[in-house]
Amino acid sequence: MELKFVSREGDYLVFETSDGVRARTLIDDQIRDSIRKVQPVESSNFTPREVQQQIRAGYSLEEVAANLGVPESAVEPFALPILDEIRFVLDAALNTTLPDGPTMKRFEDMVLASDPAATFKAIKTELGWEIIATGSGTYSWLFDARTRIIEPNSESARKIGKANSIRDSIFTTPAAPEPVAEPQAKEPEGASVHDLVQELRSRREQSAQELKPQTAKGRAALPSWDEIVLGTGSLDTDSD
Repeated sequence: MELKFVSREGDYLVFETSDGVRARTLIDDQIRDSIRKVQPVESSNFTPREVQQQIRAGYSLEEVAANLGVPESAVEPFALPILDEIRFVLDAALNTTLPDGPTMKRFEDMVLASDPAATFKAIKTELGWEIIATGSGTYSWLFDARTRIIEPNSESARKIGKANSIRDSIFTTPAAPEPVAEPQAKEPEGASVHDLVQELRSRREQSAQELKPQTAKGRAALPSWDEIVLGTGSLDTDSD
C-alpha cells in the first residue's frame, strides 16, 4: 500500500492511500529523527538540509516552498523539527530575566516597556541564535540558549538596555579616595636626632626646677619629718 502525505493537523501527520483512505500518525521523536535522516527527495530538486537552513534563517514555510518551487506539503515534514527548535529558543530568550534597576525583569517585558508594538522572532546566523524585535524600530540581540546570556547586537538594542537597567552603575567599582598626607613635624635645618634629644631633656629639667616649691622670703620654712617626730630643730629655737 502506498501512502501520500497530505497535511499536518496539530501534532499529527495526515496521509492518504491510493484508494483515497486517509490515516493520521502522531509526530513523535522517532518520526522526527527519521525526517532528519531522510535522503534527498528524488522527485524534487532540493534536500531536507536546504529546507532546514532556510527555516532557521527566518523564512516562513510558504517562502521556503516558493523558493524551492514545490508545494508546502513537500517541505513541511522537513521544516517541522526546525520550527519546534525555533519556538523553544525564542521562548527561552523571552523568559530570560535581566536586571532592571534594583529588580529583575523578563527580557520580553523589558523590550515591550520601551516599544509596546514589538514582535519577536529567532533566527540562526553565523554568530549563533539572534533574537530580533520589530516595532517602532528594529532591535537585535545574540542569545546563547545554553547559558541564557543575551547580548545587544545593535545600537538600538543597547539603548533599550540602558534605558531600563542601571546594571552598569551597580557593577562599576567607585574610585578609591586619594590618601591625605598627614602633616609631619619639620626638623630644624642642621639638627641631628641627638641634638633634639638633648634639647628635650634640658627643657624637662628646666620645667622641673620651675615647679619646685620655693620658700617665701621672711617666712618660716616648713619643719622636716625629723623635727616633727623628735621635737628638734627650728621648733626648739623658737621656744627659746
